[in-house]
Amino acid sequence: MFFLDSLEVDRVLRQLRGVYGFVSEDLRGWNWSSDLLSPPVEGVYLSVSEVANRYCSTYRDVYLKRVLGTPAPYSYKTVRGWIYHGVCKKVVERAKSKLYLEGLMSGSKLYSSLLIDRRDVVEGMLEEYGVSKYLSQHYLDRLTREAETLYGFLALQAASRLDRVLSRVSSVDLESVISRVASVDVERIVNGQLLGLSSELKVDMFADRRVVIEIKTGDVRDFHKYAVAGYALAVESDLEIPIDYGIVSYIHVRDDFVKIRNKVYFIGDELRREFVEVRDEVFSIIHRGLDPGKPSDCPEYCVYYGVCG
Repeated sequence: MFFLDSLEVDRVLRQLRGVYGFVSEDLRGWNWSSDLLSPPVEGVYLSVSEVANRYCSTYRDVYLKRVLGTPAPYSYKTVRGWIYHGVCKKVVERAKSKLYLEGLMSGSKLYSSLLIDRRDVVEGMLEEYGVSKYLSQHYLDRLTREAETLYGFLALQAASRLDRVLSRVSSVDLESVISRVASVDVERIVNGQLLGLSSELKVDMFADRRVVIEIKTGDVRDFHKYAVAGYALAVESDLEIPIDYGIVSYIHVRDDFVKIRNKVYFIGDELRREFVEVRDEVFSIIHRGLDPGKPSDCPEYCVYYGVCG
């Protein structure tokens, strides 16, 4: 997932395109001025997560955060998400950096070089995010082990990808090899203001300028598909590049093993309309400023569960 083969991406996208077809032009992000896509409220800009993370069916989470200014409590899952995302970014960045600074090397040498830095990178991230303020020592130790396991797993993927690329090319060109080894942009910033979204949206991964990838570290939820829809629309509005597919990548670390489950979504007309409808409902909650009340059944996994009581 993090070190993709462009040819494999081509093959998969061709297969999916034959199944799903095409996206209506009027639902592309670059048509942000249309009645459907233009934001109903001016001067308010949302993060994609505020729209997509529909843990609360009545949108009371939006009311608490945006109207009352009540921040969401931090939990182990929240902090774990920060660190897992950070590890993914760091391994991709460091793999590129080592190749640029040290030149081409074998996969085994890249793997060894990345592992040398593992402890320092993880400890640096824990300090950067101030994790000790949010977690007890027990959970801090647990998260450290998980982060180091994930780092090692991704370092091995980078090394394996490097060896595969080197085995296929006849003339070795550093820039070409690096672009093939790490063909994803990590935390690509796009401007979603034309759609009523933040001016600095961070797409977890942007692969081959064709696929948006959202990393999740918790349980599978159906509404996670709205995240890739939101980012696809934002990329289209900002860069005018058509984005038809998104991947939600679920990462779990258990007992020194990393499990990754990928769900591929066609970001078609229906999903785009659903995202816009949810976006407009979020705007409505903010604009009215009225407490929508708690849902009849509050899910315990909602970040505001303890706040609502």
